[in-house]
Amino acid sequence: MEVANVDPDMGQDTPAGKVQQRFSRDDVEEFEGAAEGRRLIRMFFLLALFYMWPYQTFVQTQNFLVEEFPEHAQSAGFIMMIASTLPMLVTHTFLSMTGLSRKMSYAAKTIIPSSLVILVAVYLLVAFRVSTDPDFLLSSLYVAALIGAVAESFVEPSVYDMAGLFPSALTSQMVQAGNGACGLAVSLVQITARLLSNGLGPIKKEQLEILTQTFIALMGVLSAALIVAMLSMRRAGFFGRYVEQHRDHKKDNRVRREDVIEQAKSSTAFVKASLVAIQHVWPSFLAITITFWTSLTLWPVIPGRACASPSDREGTLQTWWFDLIILAFNLSDYIGKSLRRSLKWGAVNLSPMTQLCLAIARAFVFLPLVLTASAPQMYDATLARWVVLLSVFALGLSNGWLTTVGFMRAPKALPPHTPNLVAEQASSVLVVGLFLGVSSGCFTAYALGETVLKGSLGVCSESR
Repeated sequence: MEVANVDPDMGQDTPAGKVQQRFSRDDVEEFEGAAEGRRLIRMFFLLALFYMWPYQTFVQTQNFLVEEFPEHAQSAGFIMMIASTLPMLVTHTFLSMTGLSRKMSYAAKTIIPSSLVILVAVYLLVAFRVSTDPDFLLSSLYVAALIGAVAESFVEPSVYDMAGLFPSALTSQMVQAGNGACGLAVSLVQITARLLSNGLGPIKKEQLEILTQTFIALMGVLSAALIVAMLSMRRAGFFGRYVEQHRDHKKDNRVRREDVIEQAKSSTAFVKASLVAIQHVWPSFLAITITFWTSLTLWPVIPGRACASPSDREGTLQTWWFDLIILAFNLSDYIGKSLRRSLKWGAVNLSPMTQLCLAIARAFVFLPLVLTASAPQMYDATLARWVVLLSVFALGLSNGWLTTVGFMRAPKALPPHTPNLVAEQASSVLVVGLFLGVSSGCFTAYALGETVLKGSLGVCSESR
């Protein structure tokens, strides 16, 4: 089946007024009703939890970087965020748009990068033990974050692609839920470790180093768990049917594996597949990009450095404020990604254009709300801290819900008889939007901190 023969207008409103889907209701019910199908749905949650851990590991080093490398305190955190995000966008965009990633199997795209992350974890643990040069350790962390981001640029899109190939939207939803659960788990581990070590007091540099090494060790362990999970999934019959294309080639809506392999060798096929996919999912792409851009612009640095306790800038609340901001977003983001009933409703009833409008409206609401309460703080800090905390919670909730709806709907709303190549490219386009939103949001936050918000971060309204 050639991609050029795919009618881009297929899947639009039928005479009965219904939008056709790529899979029939029978396909969905068969998959969701089978024990093996339900197991695969749960496995996507675990895959996402495992592959997100390296990213969360390097992001949570912010406090450690400030304490361990005080001479780089102003730049280390931003460099770490850029090293942890920008390679994802560059690598994934290049691989998916050129079709090079399609020449690798899903097993290779998940197992090989995960094995590399295990080696990185071992290297960092050794570096912590033997290194006496702070600059060497800092450079090692930067390089490790860079390698981890490149590895994730293979694994994360592959998981999204696989989830988009199954008939149930719950596979994509569980990927999003796993992402959110990972962030929440990191926050809870950080807070628990801090409470156990120092109670409500500030955490010490030595304790931060131990915590960082613990996260690195877990990074290696969970990468190994991802490999085991992937090998287990490949044995499932549904995996062979929907992902590896072991289908009955006599049916019109099924593609022979030989056809897919042949398409994977043709750069023209990938260009055509990408164009067809973009034609269908561009509103979802923009919605996801804008949603993540808004979230990463406004979180975590700007509200995390806001004045929360004007009477005592070194008091208990202020020393815990950044951790509370991280927890508020991660908790609500996970909740938003786990509201299965409302997510299924949104995926069915909210068109991609409606999602785009909601993403734009969300940006217009939260940008002034968070900035005026954080930097420059425009009113009393006692009130502003509640506005910040509740706004960040709502920011995370809407981030989780809206992006999950986008990932659930777009790959499944392609026209009937759409080749897997187009469906895979549709998922890849959405992941490009995810990486673009995350990276551009980090850059925007950095630019704001260095320009219009310079001198306002952490300043109470009473001091202005």
